[in-house]
Amino acid sequence: MQLGTIAAVELRAETKKVHQHRNGTWNDGGECDVETEPENDPTKLETEPYYNIFISGVVKQMQYGSRRAHFLNITYLSELRKDGHPSKYREPGTPPDAPQDCSHWCLPGVPDTWNELLYAQLLSEKFGINKKFPERG
Repeated sequence: MQLGTIAAVELRAETKKVHQHRNGTWNDGGECDVETEPENDPTKLETEPYYNIFISGVVKQMQYGSRRAHFLNITYLSELRKDGHPSKYREPGTPPDAPQDCSHWCLPGVPDTWNELLYAQLLSEKFGINKKFPERG
Protein backbone atom coordinates (compact mmCIF):
# COMPACT_ATOMS: atom_id res chain seq x y z
CA MET A 1 0.00 0.00 0.00
CA GLN A 2 1.34 3.42 -0.94
CA LEU A 3 0.40 6.53 0.96
CA GLY A 4 -0.24 9.81 -0.85
CA THR A 5 2.23 12.67 -0.81
CA ILE A 6 1.57 15.46 1.65
CA ALA A 7 1.64 18.77 -0.22
CA ALA A 8 1.38 21.03 2.81
CA VAL A 9 1.98 20.40 6.47
CA GLU A 10 0.15 22.23 9.22
CA LEU A 11 1.80 22.12 12.63
CA ARG A 12 0.16 23.47 15.73
CA ALA A 13 1.95 23.69 19.05
CA GLU A 14 0.31 24.73 22.28
CA THR A 15 2.04 25.37 25.57
CA LYS A 16 0.97 26.37 29.02
CA LYS A 17 2.47 26.86 32.41
CA VAL A 18 2.39 23.46 34.06
CA HIS A 19 1.38 24.42 37.58
CA GLN A 20 0.63 27.34 39.86
CA HIS A 21 1.68 26.27 43.35
CA ARG A 22 2.40 28.78 46.09
CA ASN A 23 4.58 28.19 49.17
CA GLY A 24 6.10 24.95 47.91
CA THR A 25 5.85 22.31 45.22
CA TRP A 26 3.07 19.83 44.58
CA ASN A 27 4.56 17.29 47.00
CA ASP A 28 5.99 19.73 49.55
CA GLY A 29 3.07 21.71 50.95
CA GLY A 30 2.38 23.77 47.83
CA GLU A 31 -1.10 25.20 47.68
CA CYS A 32 -3.43 27.02 45.33
CA ASP A 33 -6.73 27.01 47.25
CA VAL A 34 -6.17 30.64 48.31
CA GLU A 35 -6.64 31.70 44.68
CA THR A 36 -10.36 32.41 44.36
CA GLU A 37 -10.39 35.11 41.66
CA PRO A 38 -8.80 35.43 38.21
CA GLU A 39 -5.67 37.57 37.98
CA ASN A 40 -6.66 41.10 36.95
CA ASP A 41 -3.23 42.73 37.12
CA PRO A 42 -1.08 41.86 34.06
CA THR A 43 2.03 43.19 35.82
CA LYS A 44 1.84 40.17 38.18
CA LEU A 45 2.26 37.70 35.32
CA GLU A 46 5.63 36.04 34.89
CA THR A 47 7.82 36.79 31.89
CA GLU A 48 7.48 34.71 28.74
CA PRO A 49 8.98 31.24 29.42
CA TYR A 50 12.16 30.46 27.46
CA TYR A 51 10.53 27.47 25.77
CA ASN A 52 7.80 29.69 24.31
CA ILE A 53 10.42 32.02 22.85
CA PHE A 54 12.28 29.02 21.43
CA ILE A 55 9.13 27.47 19.93
CA SER A 56 8.09 30.81 18.44
CA GLY A 57 11.48 31.13 16.73
CA VAL A 58 11.30 27.58 15.34
CA VAL A 59 7.79 28.20 14.01
CA LYS A 60 8.97 31.35 12.20
CA GLN A 61 11.82 29.40 10.61
CA MET A 62 9.35 26.79 9.34
CA GLN A 63 7.46 29.34 7.20
CA TYR A 64 8.32 28.85 3.56
CA GLY A 65 6.45 28.08 0.38
CA SER A 66 3.07 26.60 1.07
CA ARG A 67 4.03 25.34 4.50
CA ARG A 68 2.38 26.97 7.44
CA ALA A 69 3.02 26.58 11.12
CA HIS A 70 1.10 28.28 13.91
CA PHE A 71 1.96 28.72 17.57
CA LEU A 72 -1.15 29.15 19.69
CA ASN A 73 0.40 30.58 22.85
CA ILE A 74 -2.02 29.99 25.71
CA THR A 75 0.45 30.64 28.52
CA TYR A 76 -0.85 34.06 29.59
CA LEU A 77 -4.48 33.05 29.12
CA SER A 78 -3.89 30.15 31.49
CA GLU A 79 -1.90 32.21 33.96
CA LEU A 80 -4.75 34.72 34.26
CA ARG A 81 -6.99 31.93 35.57
CA LYS A 82 -4.95 31.04 38.64
CA ASP A 83 -8.25 30.27 40.35
CA GLY A 84 -9.18 27.43 37.95
CA HIS A 85 -7.47 24.50 39.71
CA PRO A 86 -9.21 21.85 41.84
CA SER A 87 -6.73 22.54 44.70
CA LYS A 88 -8.04 20.82 47.83
CA TYR A 89 -11.56 20.54 46.39
CA ARG A 90 -11.01 17.23 44.65
CA GLU A 91 -12.98 14.06 44.10
CA PRO A 92 -14.96 12.70 47.07
CA GLY A 93 -12.87 10.51 49.34
CA THR A 94 -9.60 12.41 48.85
CA PRO A 95 -7.83 12.56 52.23
CA PRO A 96 -7.74 16.09 53.69
CA ASP A 97 -3.94 15.99 53.91
CA ALA A 98 -3.49 14.93 50.24
CA PRO A 99 -1.37 17.30 48.11
CA GLN A 100 -3.40 20.03 46.45
CA ASP A 101 -3.99 19.60 42.73
CA CYS A 102 -2.68 22.83 41.20
CA SER A 103 -1.68 21.27 37.87
CA HIS A 104 -5.03 20.20 36.48
CA TRP A 105 -7.98 22.41 35.60
CA CYS A 106 -11.62 22.39 36.68
CA LEU A 107 -14.13 21.61 33.95
CA PRO A 108 -15.81 23.43 32.43
CA GLY A 109 -13.05 26.00 32.43
CA VAL A 110 -9.69 26.93 30.95
CA PRO A 111 -9.25 23.80 28.75
CA ASP A 112 -12.59 24.54 27.12
CA THR A 113 -11.32 28.01 26.24
CA TRP A 114 -8.15 26.50 24.70
CA ASN A 115 -10.32 24.19 22.60
CA GLU A 116 -12.60 27.03 21.49
CA LEU A 117 -9.62 29.15 20.42
CA LEU A 118 -8.08 26.27 18.46
CA TYR A 119 -11.43 25.41 16.85
CA ALA A 120 -12.04 29.05 15.88
CA GLN A 121 -8.57 29.27 14.36
CA LEU A 122 -9.11 26.07 12.36
CA LEU A 123 -12.48 27.31 11.10
CA SER A 124 -11.10 30.74 10.18
CA GLU A 125 -8.51 29.05 7.98
CA LYS A 126 -11.05 26.59 6.58
CA PHE A 127 -8.79 23.77 7.80
CA GLY A 128 -10.00 20.41 6.58
CA ILE A 129 -12.82 21.87 4.50
CA ASN A 130 -13.04 20.72 0.91
CA LYS A 131 -12.43 23.91 -1.06
CA LYS A 132 -14.48 22.64 -4.04
CA PHE A 133 -17.74 23.44 -2.28
CA PRO A 134 -19.08 27.01 -2.54
CA GLU A 135 -19.10 29.23 0.54
CA ARG A 136 -22.34 29.34 2.49
CA GLY A 137 -23.72 32.75 3.28
